[in-house]
Amino acid sequence: MRQTSFVVDEKTEKALEDLKETFGVSTNAAVIRRALALAKVAAENADSEHTITILDKSKREQKVLLAG
Repeated sequence: MRQTSFVVDEKTEKALEDLKETFGVSTNAAVIRRALALAKVAAENADSEHTITILDKSKREQKVLLAG
């Protein structure tokens, strides 16, 4: 397995910490692996305009542009 390191700003560091709790994991690597898995599913299911539609907690549609 390859190792990669990078520098993150405070906003990204906070997002990583929040996602550790949300995903129930303890490492940044685990967060990134899950985030990449989600991104792959989103990319594979995007429409021709590189957009996906999700339902939020209130059952409202939210459009997310993946490219650009």
